[in-house]
Amino acid sequence: MQFSTTFSPYKVGKVELKNRLIVPAMDSGVFDPKGFVYQPTLDYYGARAAGGFGLVIIEITAVEPTGVGMPCEPAGWTDDCIPGMTQLAKVIHDNGSKSFVQLHHAGRETVSALAGKVVAPSSVPCPTNRETPKEFTTEEVYELIQHYVDTAVRMKKAEFDGVEIHASHGYMGGQFLSPRSNKRVDEFGGGIDGRAYFMKLVVEGIKKECGEDFPVIARLSSKENRIGGLEMEETIVYASMLEEYGYDALHISAGTYETWETIVPPTAWQSGWNLASARRIKEAVNIPVFSVGLFHDPFTIETALRRGDCDAISLGRQSIADPAFPNKAEAGGLADIIPCIGCTQRCMEFNYPENLMPGDWGVGCMYNPQSSHREDRMLKKTETPKKVVVVGAGPGGLTAAWMSAFRGHDVTLLEKNGPLAAGGQLRIGAFPPFKQPLTREIRYMLHMCEKNGVKMQWNCEATPEIISELKPDVLIMATGATPVVPDIKGLKETGVVLANDVLLGTPVLQKSALIIGGGEVGAETAEYATDYCSRVALVEMLPEIVPTLYLTVRNAMLKRMKEEEIEIHTNTKVLEFIEGGVIAEQNGEKITLDGFDTVILALGSKPYLPFVADGLAEQVFVIGDAEAVKDAKWAIYKAYRTAMEI
Repeated sequence: MQFSTTFSPYKVGKVELKNRLIVPAMDSGVFDPKGFVYQPTLDYYGARAAGGFGLVIIEITAVEPTGVGMPCEPAGWTDDCIPGMTQLAKVIHDNGSKSFVQLHHAGRETVSALAGKVVAPSSVPCPTNRETPKEFTTEEVYELIQHYVDTAVRMKKAEFDGVEIHASHGYMGGQFLSPRSNKRVDEFGGGIDGRAYFMKLVVEGIKKECGEDFPVIARLSSKENRIGGLEMEETIVYASMLEEYGYDALHISAGTYETWETIVPPTAWQSGWNLASARRIKEAVNIPVFSVGLFHDPFTIETALRRGDCDAISLGRQSIADPAFPNKAEAGGLADIIPCIGCTQRCMEFNYPENLMPGDWGVGCMYNPQSSHREDRMLKKTETPKKVVVVGAGPGGLTAAWMSAFRGHDVTLLEKNGPLAAGGQLRIGAFPPFKQPLTREIRYMLHMCEKNGVKMQWNCEATPEIISELKPDVLIMATGATPVVPDIKGLKETGVVLANDVLLGTPVLQKSALIIGGGEVGAETAEYATDYCSRVALVEMLPEIVPTLYLTVRNAMLKRMKEEEIEIHTNTKVLEFIEGGVIAEQNGEKITLDGFDTVILALGSKPYLPFVADGLAEQVFVIGDAEAVKDAKWAIYKAYRTAMEI
């Protein structure tokens, strides 16, 4: 498929954009603590512009101090921001993209500890933050509108190409539009025209001060997915009204804080899931419509654009994973694209002091440790090439191998299994439902090993003798982990099997299964088992299952488990294994769970180091699960740090 529609130009107002790929506004943590531009800001946004995006929308920029909703949010309310924002606009323009700034006020979706006080159209608390906001007087609403206008003027002075009014995700514009949060009876409330009046005056004020040629976009939620909130039919009406008011494009998202999964959908959701909403809105207006919704491959994007679902597409998390997505897609280098799978393991958490480079911060990607594009975080060619041996082709080993080879080292990777087993625990993790996208990450790692000249030796179990024959300067042990098998009465005698073996198809499950362990592996094995079993139960000794999963991923999983009628027994400690079940203690009482065809262990893993590696090379590193069992994110970042060091 050729991506000719994706890379065709179009206009927003009088501003021509070179293609239909957008970096949407996402709070990134790359502004300084006072909300001003500094070098990490320029590095991050400059990389997305250089990567070929037609439009880069700068993240939520507060129009006044009580509007702040995130740490490090850009301070758009003061002229002091103009010099830095001018620098930022220039960097983006110099790298070939156009740029808008998203004007923002959090309204009720903030906390007084961050914003000083919480204000909103009505005194309806946010169900997430749960602080009762101070209701605006009518005069204060007019003052707020002027703050939007004044901030837009500052952005024009900084030479940005336009602005976007954030009226989705339950923020201020959306709080006026939504019947759930707007209970006003003055000119800014009541019927649909009153609730839209705020948005009308904002765009009219900006156009008056900045000129008709200065584009203004509105970002809307197609629906809020919340009782009493915005629904699709009403949003379509608003879309028509906003076009008449003077908005130059509509950017269609979904959800509010209370329905966060529609803002940051998990891997299990379909790519382009919100396209139907964008198409319905596009049918109602004559201005460009942008869509957002877990887009991460050029085929889905091109198909949606050709079909006429929308005029352009925002790549949120995919633009974090790979700033050069457009350039790679346009050049046909699809294998070079770092895939986003919607895992939220790094992009939704700004600070992993244990996992990342010391002093690292800001948004990032689990699979791309160089996402920030900070100068001190980029892989550089070595001046002293070394001979490197990597043992193990899991995510840590593959990453360490290709990154070391990229830097110019001579790298050999030894893996005891064949190439179809590449990825280690990551590949096994792809077998449960909704986890197939993990295979894309493994394919990318394998491609990068091949591209950078890593010598892959499959079906070669490493031994001290083999390593000594290779005479490495550097040895990286990435041998992974093995499942924990506890010493519990009856376990060895009752035919208990391991979750990893079940996921790989041995044994084939029968009519019922009992899974011991409610971590990620156990929970996903339970989901996997529903394809085969009419009865599935899960036992966990802690009060909750999968407590460390990101909230949207966890909530989606728990919802599916409820629909599949998976039995969940928390606060339950296994005392003894019996034929077809266990005897356990649950909340202080002894219970028996039995009648299962298969009992499956998923009690975590322990590091696996098959031999002592000290002395086999001048430098020896142990990384990933072989060092300490954590997760793939930690293994990949440790591999990256190791490759940077040698």
